[in-house]
Amino acid sequence: MDSCTGEVVDFDNYTYQDYSNLEYYERASSQKRETEKEIKDMKKIVLNYLQSVMTEKEKEMFYKILQKIDEKKLDASFYLAIYEYILEREGKVVTRDYIKFLKMKGLGRHAIRQKKKLLRHVVREDPIIHYIYEYSGDKEEALRIYELLKKKGIMYGKAETRKKILLKYLSDQKLKEKLFEEERMKEIERTLLLLNIRDFDSFSFF
Repeated sequence: MDSCTGEVVDFDNYTYQDYSNLEYYERASSQKRETEKEIKDMKKIVLNYLQSVMTEKEKEMFYKILQKIDEKKLDASFYLAIYEYILEREGKVVTRDYIKFLKMKGLGRHAIRQKKKLLRHVVREDPIIHYIYEYSGDKEEALRIYELLKKKGIMYGKAETRKKILLKYLSDQKLKEKLFEEERMKEIERTLLLLNIRDFDSFSFF
């Protein structure tokens, strides 16, 4: 560079920088920041809405599922997909107010359905558990019987086979009573064993 005129004289070593697109990049960066803010705001709006309509049990299920999902993947549609998934498990349907809320906020059903597909892969719930949630009888008893049958190794095969085994025990009072009685006897045996161990430890101490 000429020290008097300020002109570049060494053209071989001179690097030219084009600033003509600088304004475009600044505008694009600004739009990106605005979009990210809108996404965060919509997540908050949806979460606040869901908290206002969910029961305590549904909230518990919602946050339990939420912990299994990568936070980076979560958006408003994913929140809604979790909520709809919980309703399906409870045998409920979405309300008109819910549909109205989606329309007001411009939230598409297609995006929610896609997130629900991903959600099922994440949760990977036992289909028999899903059946128990829809069972018209005593759900707690059905769940207890299912857990006992699994513990005893009686549950086997595909979902349809396991469902038939469960229904067999649910419909037969004698089979149920026998299953519960065996579990009670095992519980007594475990309790006696623990008492014997405690007595032995006390004797050894003296």
